Amino acid sequence: MATKKRKKKRLRLKSSFKRFLIYFAFFLIMTIYTVKESYAIYEDFKYKETYEYKIMQVGYSEEETKKLIEVLNEEKLNFLLENKYNETYYPIVSQKYYIDKYFLKYVEYKEYHESTSYEDVIAIVNVHANVGWYNETFDTNIKNNYLMLVNKFYHLEADYVRDDIKKISLAYSYDGNSAAEIVIENFKLMREDVEKELGVRLMVNSSYRSYSDQNEIYNSFKSVSLQYADSYAARPGYSEHQTGLALDITSLEHKNQKEFTESEEYQWLKENCHKYGFILRYPEGKEHITGYNTESWHFRYVGKEAAKVIHDEDITFDEYYAYYIAN
Repeated sequence: MATKKRKKKRLRLKSSFKRFLIYFAFFLIMTIYTVKESYAIYEDFKYKETYEYKIMQVGYSEEETKKLIEVLNEEKLNFLLENKYNETYYPIVSQKYYIDKYFLKYVEYKEYHESTSYEDVIAIVNVHANVGWYNETFDTNIKNNYLMLVNKFYHLEADYVRDDIKKISLAYSYDGNSAAEIVIENFKLMREDVEKELGVRLMVNSSYRSYSDQNEIYNSFKSVSLQYADSYAARPGYSEHQTGLALDITSLEHKNQKEFTESEEYQWLKENCHKYGFILRYPEGKEHITGYNTESWHFRYVGKEAAKVIHDEDITFDEYYAYYIAN
């Protein structure tokens, strides 16, 4: 009898233990499930607080969103969220020469110039051409030496003169020309190579000009009209020739500017002058960036490193300065 009671007791204990295990397993599974669900809800909540989620909710694609977050700071991301989807934001920040501090200026310029390409919008704003020629003025940083910028916004003081200005030999220059020593040295090397390869002799027509010289030239153009003067000449203080780093070049064989523009040596210079530290300062098709009509004769010394970048990337010195120096 006692044996039977012990067996029943063991069976009840075994049965209770099994039920305990079942309940415990069920409880454990439910706990794990609840924790996972809670974690997923928490993660979802956290994600919905991210810029990625919020920007995509405005209507931007995943690719656009990633680029916007990569480029824009928190202030601009919040500005973006406060406005409706704008199809110009992504193309603007995707441009190679995009500068973050000009974001809103790009947006505004594009809004009023819809037909202007994004590439040009970036270039125009970067060089300040969006405000109109001479409407903003900055002191030229002469500490940049041969990378100083002088254009329709950056100007030199009336008394600025480089301390290394030298006369240019009459062997390769017309009378009265002078320039920075480093400019003369590299022009001579370039001239020698042009003569070896093409059999033509480059000549310097014009070079360093003082403030007063430029004032006289500008006023002669201004006698026609202000617009004419600003298209073909720089205002005094805003001329590259005052830097001593600019040369107006033709050749003995093609003295006329029109003939020189169509000459073999001009094509050679466009393709090779960067090897000597020079750039064609006012190239064709860039008038909206430089503010000047094309000048096939006007070359500027900027050093070999900068000249190569400008040549390889097909940009103006104004664009180079804005992105690689001032930025």
